[in-house]
Amino acid sequence: RIVFTRHLREDDTLGALLREYGAELIPLPLIEVASKVDPEHEEDVLSTIQTYEWIVFSSPNGVRSFFEAFFRRFKDIRCFGPAKIACVGKQTAHEVNRLHLEVDLIPPTSTGLAMAKAMIETGTLPSACVLWVSGDKINRAAVSELAAKGEAIVDTFVVYESTQTDLTKNAQARRFREVGADLVFFASPSAVQSFVDQSADLQPGPNASIPKTLSIGPTTSEAMVRLNVRRDGEADSPEPESILKAAIRLLS
Repeated sequence: RIVFTRHLREDDTLGALLREYGAELIPLPLIEVASKVDPEHEEDVLSTIQTYEWIVFSSPNGVRSFFEAFFRRFKDIRCFGPAKIACVGKQTAHEVNRLHLEVDLIPPTSTGLAMAKAMIETGTLPSACVLWVSGDKINRAAVSELAAKGEAIVDTFVVYESTQTDLTKNAQARRFREVGADLVFFASPSAVQSFVDQSADLQPGPNASIPKTLSIGPTTSEAMVRLNVRRDGEADSPEPESILKAAIRLLS
């Protein structure tokens, strides 16, 4: 029994792999994500979209929300322009590929700082215009790296916001309290923070199984350490196959 702390989409590869191996999934997203774009900022960015030399997508949610805004203004994907596309992680790249766009750069580690380092190493950034697309939790360190060390001109474009899920009357939270789980999968630092902030609604009952915990990667692990959440394992990468292997190791 595995607690899934992010939204479980119908086409979720990780969810499908876990079910194939016999896992029962408890969907308990700790973060709610909603598209939210400032209209004036949207106008500024999209009216000049073809001037960017790089567009960076930091998450799958960022891709989906960006193109919601894009297709409100344009009817043709060719209006996207000549920019190179960089994606933090293969899952983010997959969302871009669904639109029949090719991704030019994916860093070896799925973090914002690794993205900045990989882009700097291309040697294309001095004086280049870069658009960093993300949610409201912008990776300021990565953006600063692009501007300071990469000498790029960096604009940020916030296309969604994330808020903590209210667990006070959540049926899946109640089920978790009653029966527990074998594993809790933490998919982001924000999910860890929400877990801690709402711990009163997640306390296992006397007959509940106490779960092991699995982190999606180093940034999430850092949040777990900082917030005193026990970490039993960390996936080698945030890709579904890697998370599956880490889950199997923990539960064997």
